[in-house]
Amino acid sequence: MNPLKKAGRFLCSMKCAMILLVILALACTAGSMIPQQKVMSYYTDAYPQWAAGAIMLFGLHDVFHCRWFLGLTLFLCVNLVFCNIRHFPQLKRRMKAGFSLEACLKDNKRESLCQVENAKTLFQKMGFSKPEESNVEGTVCLYGVRNKAGIWGAWLCHLGMLIIIAGFGLGQMFQTEYTVYGVKGQTKTVGDSGYELTIDDFEIRLRDDDTVEQYEASVTVTDPVTGEKRSGKTSVNAPVSLFGMKYYQNSTGWAAKVSVWKDDEEIQDDLLCVGEYVKTKEKEDLVLMLRAFYPDYARDDLGNPMTVSSALHHPAYLYALYYQDQMLGMNLLEEGEEITVDNYTFRFHDPQPYTLIQAKKDPFTCLAALGGLFVVTALILAFYIRPEEMWAMKNEDGSWSVFGRSKKGGSMFEEKIFEKSEEIKWKERKNL
Repeated sequence: MNPLKKAGRFLCSMKCAMILLVILALACTAGSMIPQQKVMSYYTDAYPQWAAGAIMLFGLHDVFHCRWFLGLTLFLCVNLVFCNIRHFPQLKRRMKAGFSLEACLKDNKRESLCQVENAKTLFQKMGFSKPEESNVEGTVCLYGVRNKAGIWGAWLCHLGMLIIIAGFGLGQMFQTEYTVYGVKGQTKTVGDSGYELTIDDFEIRLRDDDTVEQYEASVTVTDPVTGEKRSGKTSVNAPVSLFGMKYYQNSTGWAAKVSVWKDDEEIQDDLLCVGEYVKTKEKEDLVLMLRAFYPDYARDDLGNPMTVSSALHHPAYLYALYYQDQMLGMNLLEEGEEITVDNYTFRFHDPQPYTLIQAKKDPFTCLAALGGLFVVTALILAFYIRPEEMWAMKNEDGSWSVFGRSKKGGSMFEEKIFEKSEEIKWKERKNL
């Protein structure tokens, strides 16, 4: 065979597809084990030098977006397309002409499985309700076939995988994603979607050892144009769908209000989540940032701040103060303490947990779901819907020689024919 033609056959073969799937599966495993999209210094600190070098060289720090991963995925899609195109005419021909009495009779090396007096009864017992009767060269024959659709299992599996990859890839390209965070009672706009999200309630369920068991938020999404409102609950791994978007409970943290006073007069009161900052009214160059929050403040053996528990027993606020982009200072305030700069005073109060919710809209989710349905159907066809053929030839003494074949589980199918024939014979003897 021509080397180029041989290579082309391999590239369009199931063997090539399996090799690609194994490589991609290993890459996905690496992507789940290695933290993704970190800076280089993170990997040099967390891994030996050779491992950090390999991670960066092969793009394992961002597996799902590196060129070789995308290239292999595209190559797999091409393989699946050509594999399906190549095998479709063969399967179509087999559906039309591959299952026939003539094809079975050509299998002349096959020995009869049993001899019976009434072949039609055996056909019915085996599930062939209407066997075809014909005369072949003076011999009366019966033929039955069932589960022909089973031959499409592998083909549909390829098609389903292709649809899933296409749905996932298109979803990554065209999905919209927004991040909304806030505390109970707050209403925030959901990016540029035109919707508003209200956090009706937020609960953190703890285990006995004070570790988090579940985050759960009750939200209401409003369409300001029509005034329509839809509500639901979202928790970790259990998103809620509202107005065609899915809302995921992503994470949580702490927030606190900060009051700004000027000459004993309160000029603003803002809510800050950890990591946020507030600009002072009338003096926007003066900026206060909430760096960290400790709900149950204490110090470790080295004097570093820590929290003993997640309960609000002894709150403390780590702040940083800037003026004209220059840090004036960073310190820790306990409840009731304040900061004064010139005639401005800052006070933290009312600490409370905030929730971070991700809103996603993927127009190709249905396409991926359709691919999944194809794969499930294909697996059922491949493993449970087994094409089976059964035929019988009438002997000169009036008895029938029975034959059968199945490419999947053929020996089990033949044993079942023999067992059913023995069962029929036993009942006939019993009636006599």
